[in-house]
Amino acid sequence: MKNTLIIIAVLFALLFGGYAIYMKQSRQPSSGSLAIPVDEAKQAFLRGGLKTNTAKTSIALEKILDGGPGKDGIPALTNPAFVSQTEAKKFLKDEMEGIKVTVGKTTRFYPYNILVWHEIVNDVVEGKPLVVTFCPLCGSAIVFDAEGETFGVSGKLYESNLLMYDKSTESLWSQIIGEAVVGERMGAKLSIYPSQVISFKDLKMRYKGAQVLSAKTGYSRDYSFYPYGGYNESPDTIFPVSVKDNRFPAKEIMYAVNIGNASAAFKFKDLSENPAMLTVGSQKITVIKKDGEVEAKDESGKIIPGYYAMWFSWAAHHQKDGVVWQKEKP
Repeated sequence: MKNTLIIIAVLFALLFGGYAIYMKQSRQPSSGSLAIPVDEAKQAFLRGGLKTNTAKTSIALEKILDGGPGKDGIPALTNPAFVSQTEAKKFLKDEMEGIKVTVGKTTRFYPYNILVWHEIVNDVVEGKPLVVTFCPLCGSAIVFDAEGETFGVSGKLYESNLLMYDKSTESLWSQIIGEAVVGERMGAKLSIYPSQVISFKDLKMRYKGAQVLSAKTGYSRDYSFYPYGGYNESPDTIFPVSVKDNRFPAKEIMYAVNIGNASAAFKFKDLSENPAMLTVGSQKITVIKKDGEVEAKDESGKIIPGYYAMWFSWAAHHQKDGVVWQKEKP
Protein backbone atom coordinates (compact mmCIF):
# COMPACT_ATOMS: atom_id res chain seq x y z
CA MET A 1 0.00 0.00 0.00
CA LYS A 2 2.85 2.40 0.84
CA ASN A 3 4.39 1.90 -2.61
CA THR A 4 1.00 2.49 -4.20
CA LEU A 5 0.67 5.82 -2.41
CA ILE A 6 4.15 6.86 -3.51
CA ILE A 7 3.23 6.07 -7.12
CA ILE A 8 0.04 8.14 -6.74
CA ALA A 9 2.13 11.04 -5.44
CA VAL A 10 4.50 10.87 -8.40
CA LEU A 11 1.65 10.71 -10.90
CA PHE A 12 -0.01 13.62 -9.15
CA ALA A 13 3.17 15.70 -9.43
CA LEU A 14 3.61 14.87 -13.09
CA LEU A 15 -0.05 15.61 -13.77
CA PHE A 16 0.45 19.19 -12.62
CA GLY A 17 3.75 19.53 -14.47
CA GLY A 18 5.73 19.94 -11.24
CA TYR A 19 9.12 18.49 -10.45
CA ALA A 20 9.41 14.92 -9.16
CA ILE A 21 8.98 14.23 -5.45
CA TYR A 22 12.19 13.74 -3.52
CA MET A 23 11.85 9.98 -3.24
CA LYS A 24 14.32 9.49 -0.46
CA GLN A 25 12.07 11.58 1.79
CA SER A 26 8.88 9.93 0.59
CA ARG A 27 10.15 6.48 1.50
CA GLN A 28 10.91 7.41 5.10
CA PRO A 29 8.55 5.80 7.62
CA SER A 30 5.96 8.07 9.24
CA SER A 31 7.69 7.88 12.60
CA GLY A 32 11.18 8.49 11.19
CA SER A 33 13.32 11.61 10.97
CA LEU A 34 12.33 14.25 8.46
CA ALA A 35 15.60 16.13 8.59
CA ILE A 36 17.49 17.12 5.47
CA PRO A 37 20.45 19.54 5.35
CA VAL A 38 19.42 23.16 6.02
CA ASP A 39 21.35 24.51 3.03
CA GLU A 40 19.61 22.00 0.77
CA ALA A 41 16.25 23.08 2.19
CA LYS A 42 17.02 26.72 1.37
CA GLN A 43 17.99 25.79 -2.16
CA ALA A 44 14.69 23.92 -2.52
CA PHE A 45 12.87 27.18 -1.81
CA LEU A 46 14.79 28.87 -4.61
CA ARG A 47 14.05 26.03 -7.03
CA GLY A 48 10.37 26.31 -6.20
CA GLY A 49 10.27 29.97 -7.24
CA LEU A 50 9.41 31.33 -3.79
CA LYS A 51 10.93 34.57 -2.49
CA THR A 52 10.24 33.77 1.15
CA ASN A 53 12.58 35.21 3.78
CA THR A 54 13.86 31.92 5.20
CA ALA A 55 15.84 33.71 7.91
CA LYS A 56 12.58 34.11 9.84
CA THR A 57 11.06 30.76 10.76
CA SER A 58 9.19 29.21 13.69
CA ILE A 59 9.55 25.66 12.37
CA ALA A 60 12.58 23.64 11.31
CA LEU A 61 13.22 24.66 7.72
CA GLU A 62 14.72 21.27 6.91
CA LYS A 63 11.42 19.57 7.81
CA ILE A 64 9.56 21.39 5.04
CA LEU A 65 9.11 19.04 2.10
CA ASP A 66 8.44 19.58 -1.58
CA GLY A 67 4.95 18.30 -2.35
CA GLY A 68 5.63 17.81 -6.07
CA PRO A 69 4.25 20.80 -7.98
CA GLY A 70 6.19 23.99 -7.32
CA LYS A 71 4.85 27.41 -6.48
CA ASP A 72 1.39 27.83 -8.08
CA GLY A 73 1.73 24.38 -9.70
CA ILE A 74 -1.59 23.82 -7.99
CA PRO A 75 -3.35 27.05 -8.99
CA ALA A 76 -5.42 28.83 -6.35
CA LEU A 77 -8.65 30.44 -7.54
CA THR A 78 -9.35 34.14 -7.07
CA ASN A 79 -12.75 35.83 -7.47
CA PRO A 80 -14.24 32.65 -9.01
CA ALA A 81 -17.57 32.27 -10.78
CA PHE A 82 -20.61 30.59 -9.20
CA VAL A 83 -23.61 28.80 -10.67
CA SER A 84 -27.06 27.78 -9.53
CA GLN A 85 -27.72 24.39 -7.98
CA THR A 86 -29.57 23.38 -11.13
CA GLU A 87 -26.49 24.10 -13.22
CA ALA A 88 -24.26 22.38 -10.65
CA LYS A 89 -26.17 19.11 -11.11
CA LYS A 90 -24.29 18.74 -14.40
CA PHE A 91 -21.00 18.17 -12.59
CA LEU A 92 -21.96 17.25 -9.00
CA LYS A 93 -23.48 14.08 -7.61
CA ASP A 94 -25.62 14.12 -4.47
CA GLU A 95 -23.02 12.40 -2.30
CA MET A 96 -20.20 14.80 -3.18
CA GLU A 97 -19.09 16.90 -0.23
CA GLY A 98 -17.87 20.44 -0.03
CA ILE A 99 -17.43 23.45 2.23
CA LYS A 100 -20.51 25.55 2.94
CA VAL A 101 -20.09 29.17 3.98
CA THR A 102 -22.74 31.78 4.78
CA VAL A 103 -22.12 35.52 4.92
CA GLY A 104 -25.18 37.65 5.55
CA LYS A 105 -27.88 36.38 3.20
CA THR A 106 -25.44 34.66 0.82
CA THR A 107 -24.55 30.97 1.07
CA ARG A 108 -21.85 29.47 -1.12
CA PHE A 109 -20.73 25.87 -1.64
CA TYR A 110 -17.18 24.92 -2.62
CA PRO A 111 -17.18 21.27 -3.78
CA TYR A 112 -14.27 19.03 -2.84
CA ASN A 113 -14.00 17.72 -6.38
CA ILE A 114 -12.94 21.23 -7.45
CA LEU A 115 -11.02 22.14 -4.30
CA VAL A 116 -8.87 19.02 -4.60
CA TRP A 117 -7.34 20.53 -7.75
CA HIS A 118 -6.91 24.07 -6.41
CA GLU A 119 -6.76 23.82 -2.58
CA ILE A 120 -7.32 27.56 -2.09
CA VAL A 121 -10.15 29.85 -3.18
CA ASN A 122 -9.77 33.58 -2.60
CA ASP A 123 -13.29 34.92 -2.51
CA VAL A 124 -15.28 37.96 -1.43
CA VAL A 125 -18.80 37.32 -0.12
CA GLU A 126 -20.99 40.34 0.56
CA GLY A 127 -17.85 42.43 0.91
CA LYS A 128 -16.20 39.90 3.25
CA PRO A 129 -12.79 38.67 2.00
CA LEU A 130 -12.41 34.96 2.73
CA VAL A 131 -9.86 32.31 1.90
CA VAL A 132 -11.44 28.87 1.56
CA THR A 133 -8.84 26.13 1.97
CA PHE A 134 -8.69 22.36 1.61
CA CYS A 135 -5.65 20.10 1.98
CA PRO A 136 -6.45 16.70 0.40
CA LEU A 137 -3.52 15.06 2.18
CA CYS A 138 -4.95 15.98 5.60
CA GLY A 139 -8.66 16.25 4.84
CA SER A 140 -8.41 19.67 6.44
CA ALA A 141 -11.20 22.05 5.42
CA ILE A 142 -10.79 25.51 6.91
CA VAL A 143 -12.15 28.94 6.02
CA PHE A 144 -10.28 32.03 7.16
CA ASP A 145 -11.02 35.72 7.33
CA ALA A 146 -8.52 36.78 4.65
CA GLU A 147 -8.21 40.34 5.99
CA GLY A 148 -7.67 41.57 2.44
CA GLU A 149 -4.76 39.18 1.76
CA THR A 150 -4.57 36.89 -1.27
CA PHE A 151 -3.07 33.42 -0.93
CA GLY A 152 -1.51 30.87 -3.25
CA VAL A 153 -0.30 27.26 -3.01
CA SER A 154 3.42 27.19 -2.26
CA GLY A 155 4.05 23.58 -3.29
CA LYS A 156 5.56 22.99 0.17
CA LEU A 157 4.34 20.75 2.97
CA TYR A 158 4.96 20.66 6.71
CA GLU A 159 3.84 17.53 8.55
CA SER A 160 2.06 16.57 5.31
CA ASN A 161 -0.05 19.74 5.51
CA LEU A 162 -0.50 22.51 2.96
CA LEU A 163 1.73 25.54 3.33
CA MET A 164 0.01 28.53 1.77
CA TYR A 165 1.88 31.67 0.80
CA ASP A 166 0.62 35.24 0.87
CA LYS A 167 1.05 37.30 -2.27
CA SER A 168 2.31 40.42 -0.44
CA THR A 169 5.40 38.96 1.28
CA GLU A 170 5.45 35.30 0.15
CA SER A 171 5.52 34.23 3.78
CA LEU A 172 4.48 30.60 4.28
CA TRP A 173 1.39 29.85 6.37
CA SER A 174 0.47 26.54 7.97
CA GLN A 175 -3.07 25.84 6.84
CA ILE A 176 -4.08 23.71 9.83
CA ILE A 177 -2.96 26.22 12.46
CA GLY A 178 -3.64 29.33 10.37
CA GLU A 179 -0.31 30.93 11.21
CA ALA A 180 2.63 32.29 9.26
CA VAL A 181 5.57 29.99 10.03
CA VAL A 182 8.27 31.19 7.62
CA GLY A 183 8.92 34.67 6.26
CA GLU A 184 8.36 38.34 7.06
CA ARG A 185 4.95 37.74 8.64
CA MET A 186 6.10 34.91 10.90
CA GLY A 187 3.80 34.62 13.93
CA ALA A 188 0.85 36.39 12.33
CA LYS A 189 -2.43 34.47 12.63
CA LEU A 190 -5.63 34.23 10.62
CA SER A 191 -9.06 34.11 12.23
CA ILE A 192 -11.22 31.08 11.41
CA TYR A 193 -14.53 31.92 9.77
CA PRO A 194 -17.57 29.64 10.43
CA SER A 195 -18.11 26.92 7.85
CA GLN A 196 -19.50 23.39 7.50
CA VAL A 197 -18.67 20.34 5.40
CA ILE A 198 -21.89 18.96 3.92
CA SER A 199 -23.00 16.98 0.87
CA PHE A 200 -24.47 18.51 -2.26
CA LYS A 201 -27.69 16.65 -1.44
CA ASP A 202 -27.93 18.34 1.96
CA LEU A 203 -27.12 21.69 0.41
CA LYS A 204 -30.06 21.33 -1.99
CA MET A 205 -32.38 20.29 0.83
CA ARG A 206 -31.48 23.01 3.36
CA TYR A 207 -30.04 25.90 1.36
CA LYS A 208 -32.26 26.34 -1.67
CA GLY A 209 -30.69 29.55 -2.95
CA ALA A 210 -27.06 28.62 -2.29
CA GLN A 211 -24.53 29.35 -5.01
CA VAL A 212 -22.10 26.64 -6.14
CA LEU A 213 -18.50 27.16 -7.24
CA SER A 214 -18.45 26.84 -11.02
CA ALA A 215 -16.45 24.10 -12.74
CA LYS A 216 -15.50 26.74 -15.32
CA THR A 217 -12.43 27.83 -13.42
CA GLY A 218 -10.29 28.88 -16.36
CA TYR A 219 -8.09 25.80 -15.89
CA SER A 220 -8.14 22.52 -17.77
CA ARG A 221 -8.89 19.97 -15.06
CA ASP A 222 -11.02 16.84 -15.01
CA TYR A 223 -13.19 17.60 -11.99
CA SER A 224 -14.82 14.18 -12.21
CA PHE A 225 -11.45 12.50 -11.51
CA TYR A 226 -10.03 12.17 -7.98
CA PRO A 227 -6.22 12.30 -8.30
CA TYR A 228 -5.44 10.70 -4.92
CA GLY A 229 -6.98 7.30 -5.60
CA GLY A 230 -7.70 5.34 -2.41
CA TYR A 231 -5.68 7.64 -0.16
CA ASN A 232 -8.59 8.44 2.18
CA GLU A 233 -9.19 4.76 2.91
CA SER A 234 -5.54 3.86 3.49
CA PRO A 235 -3.95 4.09 6.96
CA ASP A 236 -0.73 5.35 5.35
CA THR A 237 0.31 8.88 4.47
CA ILE A 238 2.19 9.72 1.29
CA PHE A 239 4.54 12.04 3.13
CA PRO A 240 6.10 11.32 6.53
CA VAL A 241 4.90 12.96 9.73
CA SER A 242 6.88 13.22 12.95
CA VAL A 243 4.08 12.11 15.31
CA LYS A 244 2.20 8.82 15.33
CA ASP A 245 -0.77 8.92 17.68
CA ASN A 246 -2.85 5.73 17.73
CA ARG A 247 -5.80 6.96 19.79
CA PHE A 248 -7.83 7.11 16.56
CA PRO A 249 -7.31 5.76 13.02
CA ALA A 250 -4.98 8.08 11.10
CA LYS A 251 -7.60 9.24 8.59
CA GLU A 252 -10.49 9.61 11.07
CA ILE A 253 -12.21 12.95 10.48
CA MET A 254 -12.15 15.21 13.52
CA TYR A 255 -13.93 18.46 14.22
CA ALA A 256 -11.57 20.92 15.89
CA VAL A 257 -11.96 24.25 17.64
CA ASN A 258 -9.27 26.59 18.93
CA ILE A 259 -9.59 28.02 22.44
CA GLY A 260 -6.93 30.60 23.23
CA ASN A 261 -3.59 28.89 22.66
CA ALA A 262 -5.11 25.41 22.83
CA SER A 263 -7.04 23.22 20.40
CA ALA A 264 -9.82 20.71 21.06
CA ALA A 265 -10.68 17.79 18.77
CA PHE A 266 -13.89 15.76 18.55
CA LYS A 267 -14.44 12.63 16.49
CA PHE A 268 -16.98 13.84 13.95
CA LYS A 269 -18.87 10.54 13.75
CA ASP A 270 -19.37 10.46 17.53
CA LEU A 271 -20.95 13.89 17.73
CA SER A 272 -24.74 14.11 17.96
CA GLU A 273 -27.53 16.28 19.35
CA ASN A 274 -26.47 15.08 22.78
CA PRO A 275 -23.97 17.77 23.90
CA ALA A 276 -20.31 16.82 23.98
CA MET A 277 -18.72 18.84 26.79
CA LEU A 278 -15.03 19.45 27.27
CA THR A 279 -12.89 21.71 29.42
CA VAL A 280 -10.01 23.40 27.62
CA GLY A 281 -7.83 25.29 30.06
CA SER A 282 -10.33 27.26 32.15
CA GLN A 283 -12.93 27.33 29.39
CA LYS A 284 -15.82 24.87 29.12
CA ILE A 285 -17.14 24.26 25.62
CA THR A 286 -20.18 22.39 24.34
CA VAL A 287 -20.42 20.82 20.88
CA ILE A 288 -23.46 19.36 19.16
CA LYS A 289 -24.12 17.95 15.69
CA LYS A 290 -27.54 18.36 14.11
CA ASP A 291 -28.42 17.41 10.53
CA GLY A 292 -24.76 16.76 9.89
CA GLU A 293 -23.63 20.25 10.91
CA VAL A 294 -21.53 21.02 13.97
CA GLU A 295 -21.88 23.89 16.42
CA ALA A 296 -19.47 24.68 19.24
CA LYS A 297 -20.23 27.21 21.99
CA ASP A 298 -18.40 28.57 24.99
CA GLU A 299 -19.90 29.07 28.45
CA SER A 300 -21.47 32.39 27.45
CA GLY A 301 -23.21 30.79 24.47
CA LYS A 302 -20.91 32.40 21.93
CA ILE A 303 -20.34 30.25 18.83
CA ILE A 304 -16.74 29.16 18.30
CA PRO A 305 -15.90 28.57 14.61
CA GLY A 306 -14.19 25.25 13.92
CA TYR A 307 -12.77 23.16 11.12
CA TYR A 308 -12.39 19.57 9.90
CA ALA A 309 -9.18 17.54 9.63
CA MET A 310 -7.87 14.00 9.62
CA TRP A 311 -6.75 12.77 13.03
CA PHE A 312 -3.09 12.25 12.14
CA SER A 313 -2.75 15.85 10.99
CA TRP A 314 -4.43 17.43 14.00
CA ALA A 315 -2.41 15.20 16.34
CA ALA A 316 0.87 16.06 14.63
CA HIS A 317 0.30 19.78 15.19
CA HIS A 318 -1.30 19.69 18.65
CA GLN A 319 0.62 17.23 20.80
CA LYS A 320 1.51 20.00 23.25
CA ASP A 321 -1.65 22.12 23.24
CA GLY A 322 -4.33 19.63 22.21
CA VAL A 323 -7.27 18.26 24.20
CA VAL A 324 -9.33 15.36 22.87
CA TRP A 325 -12.95 14.52 23.63
CA GLN A 326 -13.82 10.85 23.54
CA LYS A 327 -17.34 9.50 23.68
CA GLU A 328 -18.13 7.57 26.81
CA LYS A 329 -18.64 3.87 26.24
CA PRO A 330 -22.13 2.58 27.14
